Amino acid sequence: MKKIILSLLLLVPFAALAQAPFTIKGTGDGFKNGDKIYLIYKVEGKSKLDSVLVNNHTFGFTGRINGIASASLYQNENPMQIEVAYNSIGFYIEPGGILFTTNDSLKHADISGTKTNRDLMTISADLKTLQNKYRKIMLDFEALKPEQQKDINEVADFRKKRQIVLAEMEPVKFGFITTHPDSYISLVTVIDLMRSAAPIQQVAAAYASLTPEVKATPLGKKTATDITGQVRSSVNLMAPDFTLADTKGKMIKLADYKGKYVLIDFWASWCLPCRAENPNIILAYNKFKNKDFTVLGISLDNEQTKKAWIKAIKDDGLTWTQVSDLKGWKNEVAVLYGVTSIPANVLIDPTGKIIARDIKDKVLLDKLGELFK
Repeated sequence: MKKIILSLLLLVPFAALAQAPFTIKGTGDGFKNGDKIYLIYKVEGKSKLDSVLVNNHTFGFTGRINGIASASLYQNENPMQIEVAYNSIGFYIEPGGILFTTNDSLKHADISGTKTNRDLMTISADLKTLQNKYRKIMLDFEALKPEQQKDINEVADFRKKRQIVLAEMEPVKFGFITTHPDSYISLVTVIDLMRSAAPIQQVAAAYASLTPEVKATPLGKKTATDITGQVRSSVNLMAPDFTLADTKGKMIKLADYKGKYVLIDFWASWCLPCRAENPNIILAYNKFKNKDFTVLGISLDNEQTKKAWIKAIKDDGLTWTQVSDLKGWKNEVAVLYGVTSIPANVLIDPTGKIIARDIKDKVLLDKLGELFK
């Protein structure tokens, strides 16, 4: 799916001192003569796109790179022109030779050659059964009618099933990290665990087990910051205070909300899952706003999307206070709380203690119902 591939491309490149050559080769009956193969990868925050035609069931790319960069190949699908990818594969470009072989199609290709891609194939094989189970849950939900996909009970059931499978993946992922502490894939797996709401103390311990070389990469350093943020804003700890400007420039302090239950909602105008979640937050707000409950929205929009942020607040009917420093993913509060994906939220009690993180739709309503019964 394109979402998975794009999330892979968000990972920053492995640092290195000098560029070194890489080669990418594909071979097998799964590559038909005349097929067009697209390569996209990210270097220093910029996406690079290249393409070649298959000749004699073979294709190839060459180039130079610093360290490691996440990448994807697409077969007869231009990644800049499609919404969903049906025949693509994610991998990592690094110095050396990388080989794709298949007699079926690109998405089923075996990858060999460099260490990072060998490690990727290892963990993919370990997780194959569970990944297929997870994929079926996603496809079953996508097959529902649009009105069903908006039904709060359907969404809650979908998220519950998805979270069960993600929890089943945790032992496999933690086990891989334990046996591969020097692997870049282990660092990526730490991030996967953090984003799937694995226990943050276990995630922190897994990160600590990585080699100094892996932790010293730009991605390793960023991950350390994200873990620190999540650890200091864990359930049962006091919520770190902050001050941000609202849409009119007025400075708003979290401390000003003491005495109320507060849902800190991290979102952005460009985030479609956030916009889809807004009706559920509105439902919770309207149901409990007269019982010492409120919402404080924190946007990860930036200066370029400020107008879109203001418009989204109006279009979605968000009547509670909205704040932002307009720094995008560098939002100071998002960093403070270790937010690595949105929508995300933190529920705080009247004393300022965190009592829940990332509870949505029916789970949020049920939690608030328990608090105010």
